[in-house]
Amino acid sequence: MDGAEQPLQGDAAERRGYVMEEALDEIYRGKCNVAVKAKEIGVSTEELKRLFRVYAMQRPIDEDVWRGDVELGWPWV
Repeated sequence: MDGAEQPLQGDAAERRGYVMEEALDEIYRGKCNVAVKAKEIGVSTEELKRLFRVYAMQRPIDEDVWRGDVELGWPWV
């Protein structure tokens, strides 16, 4: 196993987990594209799609929350 294949440990694993959580949150909120974020954090697009699917299923949509969204978006801005 070379250095690139070794599992992350300690602080490096914590940082990687934080980066992944932030990436998934940005995708969930529609602030970032999956392919762009996958390239940015160094994972395959398919892996990030798989992780996002799990992430999104763990966060069910609350209908009252989205109904309160009054911020205008494209093309009305």
